[in-house]
Parts: sequence; C-alpha cells; structure tokens
Amino acid sequence: MRYLWCILIGYLFGSVSFATIFSKIKKVNLKENGTKNLGATNTMLVMGKKYGVIVMLLDVLKAVLAIIVSRALFPQFSAAGILSGSSAVLGHICPFYLKFKGGKGLACFAGMILALDPVLFVFMLILCVGAMIIANHSVIVPYTAAVVFPVFYCARNPEPEIIIIAVLVSLLLAIRHIPDIFRVKSGGDSKIRDYFKEQFKK
Repeated sequence: MRYLWCILIGYLFGSVSFATIFSKIKKVNLKENGTKNLGATNTMLVMGKKYGVIVMLLDVLKAVLAIIVSRALFPQFSAAGILSGSSAVLGHICPFYLKFKGGKGLACFAGMILALDPVLFVFMLILCVGAMIIANHSVIVPYTAAVVFPVFYCARNPEPEIIIIAVLVSLLLAIRHIPDIFRVKSGGDSKIRDYFKEQFKK
C-alpha cells in the first residue's frame, strides 16, 4: 500500500495545473496561444514574466510538497521521495481532468530534485544553465537534466527500485520534450544568447 499511496499523493499534487488556474483567472486560453502548452514557459510567453515565474515556482513547490508528505507518512520507505516526486511529474504532464494533456514537467522535475537532494539540485542548475548558454537553445536543459539526474542520484542511492524509478521519470521528461527538438530544427525556437541580449537592451 505504501507504493500506491506515494504514487497517489504525488500524482494528485502534480496534477494541480497552476497554468490552467491563472489562464482562467486572466481569461486566456493557453491551449490556443503560444506553444499551446499548460506550463510555466507558455504562461510566460502568453501572460507575461510575472505569471510565468509564479507558475514555475508553484510547479516546483507541488513536487516538493508531495515528497515531504510522502516521506512524513512513510519515513522507513527509502523510495517514498522519488516515487512521489516522479508521480508528481507524471501528474503535471498527464492530469486526468485535462484529458491527460498538461505541461512538460521540467519545473516539477526540478522541484523533485530540490526536495530529494538540494546539493545535486544546485549542481544541476549550474550545469543546465551552462549547457543552455553553450548550446544556445533551451531544449538542451531537459535533456541534460534527464541524463545527469539518474546517474548522480542513483550513484548515491543504488537501490534497484530507486534506479528504475529515476530512469523512468527521466525518460518521461525526455520524451515529453521531443517536440522541442523538431521546433529547433525548423528554426522556430529562439536562441538564448539573442534573448539575453534583447533583455539587457530594455
């Protein structure tokens, strides 16, 4: 039952779509504007930086809370944190009440790492930002995270079930961002360094 409860707790926390909540408040249909995605990035593109940052922080927070609750309920269950955190990412990507069409899960994935291992979170944040600047495209971030997280986290937590869950949630993140790769190839993705230059000029 502890597996089921951790999955349920994580999924329900993750399925709360703050992008949807704010879109209804502002009466903006995110599914028909911008990247047509119910996540922080599209919220920022369509509704502005303020709402984008708020949604991003809340998406991070829901994964953190899911892990805190699961660990509190099952303190002797070593996989409680990563199981509930991964389920939160799944809930964010596939919320049942939105026909399983949610966000792409990156902020929620970040929240999971933050709650599981704050030191690893800081390391990965620096690594991902550096990779993004070098590659000049934001799509490199989820793929860097999807590769680095299971390697480093599982090196410190080599239990078989933790390794399986870490690999699966990382694959889920990578698969969900495949459309971004095609957007880059088609020239539809803005270059990061150009974006920063424009922001500094303002």
